Amino acid sequence: MKTIKYYSILFAVLLLSGGINAQQSQQKIEMKIDSIGNAKITMSMTMTAQEWQNWLSNLGNNPAALKRAIERSMPAYFLDDFKLDKDDMNRSFTLSLNAYGVCKIDKRGKWILETDEKNANVTELTDHKYMLVSSPPEYGGTLQQTFLVEFPEAAQNIKVDKDAFGKSVFDFKMDGPTSGSFNLMRIAGLALLIIGGGWAGKNILTKTQNS
Repeated sequence: MKTIKYYSILFAVLLLSGGINAQQSQQKIEMKIDSIGNAKITMSMTMTAQEWQNWLSNLGNNPAALKRAIERSMPAYFLDDFKLDKDDMNRSFTLSLNAYGVCKIDKRGKWILETDEKNANVTELTDHKYMLVSSPPEYGGTLQQTFLVEFPEAAQNIKVDKDAFGKSVFDFKMDGPTSGSFNLMRIAGLALLIIGGGWAGKNILTKTQNS
């Protein structure tokens, strides 16, 4: 996940309250691509009580700051229609936004969606819907990100292939032009950024207690 380095991600490893066993947290990232290569992206996550309080104090109670942080981390891309929904009772949130130019067209005229990951763990759910599961190695396997990618009906011959660097890509045929370049791991970076404040606070607290 080398594209994570493009983001100012405040992130820390999350441990159980006893500080002995690592607990894997789950993020769900859904991407619905339209017929011109743009996408509606929805990210959701449920947190522990401590995580939730840290996240609220850093980003969760200030949607404008969260929006600015995401836009600063991706200055080359046009994002809009940000919407943050919080569920305090269940300590969970859902963030949705539009991302333009998610797919690109290569020199052969094929549409490409990059994952920026070698041998990506991809499962075909339907002819137009795929699941990709990833655990960022930078965080010791304590976070699992599940991507659900839904291609439009106009997309044909969808395949999982490799680019010149051996990284997994989706390629497909579809009428219509687009521009720009995006990939799933950049979205993963966004998801990490969104929860970063809370996890960083947890990490600081854990270090303080253990010192």
